[in-house]
Amino acid sequence: MRKKTFIYLVFPLLFMILISCKNDELILKNIKSGFLYEAGIYTIPSKNRNILIKELKDGSLLFAIRNSKSKILFQQSLDETFSPYHYWMLYVDNNANVWYYNSDYISSKAILFNEETQQFTVEDFCSVKLQLPLEFKKRIKSHIDQNCQSLQ
Repeated sequence: MRKKTFIYLVFPLLFMILISCKNDELILKNIKSGFLYEAGIYTIPSKNRNILIKELKDGSLLFAIRNSKSKILFQQSLDETFSPYHYWMLYVDNNANVWYYNSDYISSKAILFNEETQQFTVEDFCSVKLQLPLEFKKRIKSHIDQNCQSLQ
């Protein structure tokens, strides 16, 4: 009788513990280009780089560009994380350049990789006229000030 009682009590308790545990593993995806919206590791195989998007305790997101050995090549400022309560957009183009907009800080950035120097440069695409990727430009157009040079 004790064995049955033990089984009836322990198994439901173990089951509840297992289903209540939060899965902290990041999703892994290969990408060529496109929009990134959720935490995960997005590998760009043709460039031996990946983009890590990490969710912080407050629900905001932070991203970093890393090489194939997980060394950080660029990291978004902790002062400008993406909040779930504001409009933001993160886009990777066909050349593995990263474009983002963050309405919290009116931050419009392009992170461009220079093949010659093997370094990233960060440009404000509203201050410096850059050719935006077409998909990104279409989505961002209604959210950015008309004075943005790259939208004209």
